[in-house]
Amino acid sequence: MKISVALCTYNGEKFLHKQIDSILAQPLKVDEIIVCDDCSTDSTLTILEEYEKNNPGIFQIYQNKTNLKTSKNFEKAIALCTGDYIFLSDQDDIWRNDKVEKTLAVFNQNQEADGVFSDGVLINNEGEVIYKDNSLWDSFFFYESKMNKPIDLFEFLISNGNFLTGATLCIRKEVKKFCFPFITSNEFLHDEWFALILSKRKTLYYTTDKLLLYRLHDSQQLGIANIVNIAEYVRKFTKKQNIILKLKKPTSFKDYKFLTNRYFAQYERFKSLKSKNPNTSIINVLIDTTTELYTTYDLEMKIKHPIRYFFRKRKNEKKGRMQIKD
Repeated sequence: MKISVALCTYNGEKFLHKQIDSILAQPLKVDEIIVCDDCSTDSTLTILEEYEKNNPGIFQIYQNKTNLKTSKNFEKAIALCTGDYIFLSDQDDIWRNDKVEKTLAVFNQNQEADGVFSDGVLINNEGEVIYKDNSLWDSFFFYESKMNKPIDLFEFLISNGNFLTGATLCIRKEVKKFCFPFITSNEFLHDEWFALILSKRKTLYYTTDKLLLYRLHDSQQLGIANIVNIAEYVRKFTKKQNIILKLKKPTSFKDYKFLTNRYFAQYERFKSLKSKNPNTSIINVLIDTTTELYTTYDLEMKIKHPIRYFFRKRKNEKKGRMQIKD
């Protein structure tokens, strides 16, 4: 068994040491670390070259000639990995000491698994734990402990949006055969692409262990750093998310309005995605599923709240809004 790490870097000098040290410190050792640097202008390459020198045979460093951006850079790094298992890694997090061991244990317990992801602890610039009552999953409303089991991750993705952070993901090498190339969209990144493909195949698994210290800082390229207060953010939307999670049935007109707005927004997003990737068939599944969900709740709203439904529908038709088109 060979273990690879696909590490993408871009001006990561501030936090790169701690991340690489945490990877190298795993008791279950990784065999190779493939680094694709996306045209860094700081000392990132110097740091990487020092690690390569001190750890012969483990590091392979590739410097992009042009800036590929995050998703395509990860596609390149993953493609270059030769291991049976490939861990995705950002440049600014810290792996828990047993991340590799715990992740591979899930694969061993679920032979059909193509990918495994985990929860994480939120830390700040100094590496201090923040939002102690909220984890990485909470920021995506992935309330695993509350949800009915087994969780239909594909349905959750459609209803809720992406729940998978690429930095927590490990995939089998076979995934490269059906996940490449990544679709191109600034609003649909590699982690959501993996979540979509693997959840649709029902081969995406997870561990509830928090195997990653996920760093929130102003300069990170991706993630949830733009959420000022995670705890307040979660509290504000929990009531609505209970409907999405099917922990509460919609009853009020407001509930149905929330659901139909949500599914219509997803429908429009997937239609836009298809216009940029017309030959990607799975996007049709997303469009069909969101259309079905929107239609279902729109009909329920009509039956349970006919007067308010009538005026809402008429207003939307006059303004050309909320129109499902083939």
